[in-house]
Amino acid sequence: MLIRRATYEEAKSIKSFDVFLGDRRIDNWRGELFVCIDGQEVAGYIAYSSNLFYNRPYIAQLCVKESHRRKGIARQLVQRVLAIYEGLDVWVSTEDWNQPAVALFEGAGFKRMGEITGLNRDESREIFFVFRDPHPLIPA
Repeated sequence: MLIRRATYEEAKSIKSFDVFLGDRRIDNWRGELFVCIDGQEVAGYIAYSSNLFYNRPYIAQLCVKESHRRKGIARQLVQRVLAIYEGLDVWVSTEDWNQPAVALFEGAGFKRMGEITGLNRDESREIFFVFRDPHPLIPA
């Protein structure tokens, strides 16, 4: 498996399994889209932003094809984004019912920071997490 920045065609092809609103070609245009390539196909992607969440690094979408889940792809994609922002806090959120995502983020070292009820149409709670990378010059 290979994690790398998406090409335009790969960003376009994500629509076939993407569960989120929006068009990943826009994330790709901004340079904020990585894909996981397994063989010859896109097995998953992660879209992130440097400034759309109160000017903080934020993982906006993380999606793996159902046929490729439980193989560590999501963890590898998250680790790739964390590497970009080494030394900075990285934020992410997910719905309370998405227990695989909650387990992934907690297992990767993210800490729960809060939640919002009523943000989602289904009235689920949106849970926010932060990965606090130790700052070498700032005491914890």
